Amino acid sequence: MYLVNVRLDTVDSVPPPSLPETRSLLWAAVRPGDGVEHIYAQPYGRSVEAVLFVERPTLAEAERCCDTVLDRCAADGPRFSRRSSVPLPLLVELLGDRSEH
Repeated sequence: MYLVNVRLDTVDSVPPPSLPETRSLLWAAVRPGDGVEHIYAQPYGRSVEAVLFVERPTLAEAERCCDTVLDRCAADGPRFSRRSSVPLPLLVELLGDRSEH
């Protein structure tokens, strides 16, 4: 599983969608077979970020899947940009190392 971080491309004059709206917008762009298992959204300054939990065999495939979902979302609504990606086991390992210090 990979975590793919995305951020809403904001226009200063337009308020960002709420966190539930953000999740709904992204879920509306997900199709069966995309591999998206979960979407988490959080505020990011005057914008909003989301993390897509994507089940794919490789990082490249997870990023392509996410880009496809973001393209679908932009066709009908706001535009998001992919920011970073990380394998879930690596994140768990890194967080585990932090808690030991």
